[in-house]
Amino acid sequence: MTYFNFTIALLLLLTNCASSSLKKDEHRTLKVDTKVYCKIENNQLNARYEGPEFLNDRDTAHLLSNLVASELGKHLKLAFKKGNFLKIDFENTKIETKGNPKFQYPSEEKVIYTIQMPLLKVKNSCDAFTGVEHRGTWGRNDIETGFPEWIQNLKNKIAVGEIESKLFKTKEGFKEYWVQFKHRSFQSDCN
Repeated sequence: MTYFNFTIALLLLLTNCASSSLKKDEHRTLKVDTKVYCKIENNQLNARYEGPEFLNDRDTAHLLSNLVASELGKHLKLAFKKGNFLKIDFENTKIETKGNPKFQYPSEEKVIYTIQMPLLKVKNSCDAFTGVEHRGTWGRNDIETGFPEWIQNLKNKIAVGEIESKLFKTKEGFKEYWVQFKHRSFQSDCN
């Protein structure tokens, strides 16, 4: 799969948060069968990635997190504009991985990565969150390194008030912080 085709496929995923199946030849003639699913309904986000661990020197499974953060951020902001105040229920969020990642490129290892994030309705606009970000990695133990600076950068650029975060870990070595915050463009009065 060329980088251009991969980028186009990712852009299509980011705009739809829908089901997709891509079959292309990578430059190394590796047959690629990648499946991505992302849907938000009934105050629940469900997402799944199934495919190679790495493709064209990119951690493709981690791209599901990018898709989820983008689509969930849009959903939270749209709901907020309509007076439907929401936040992610981190306590009941489930993040799972399956497979045997090698944590190196190239890797033909197949991984399955699923995210289930329930959304909670809250009464007040300042109890809601309109921004979401993630920071994660496969296999490295230094995910906490730089985390306080990363949070401070969010506060300096786009967040106001409190920020909630939770670290999720899987037995296959995936670690990821999910963060929800009040986006300055929507909740500037919620210091």
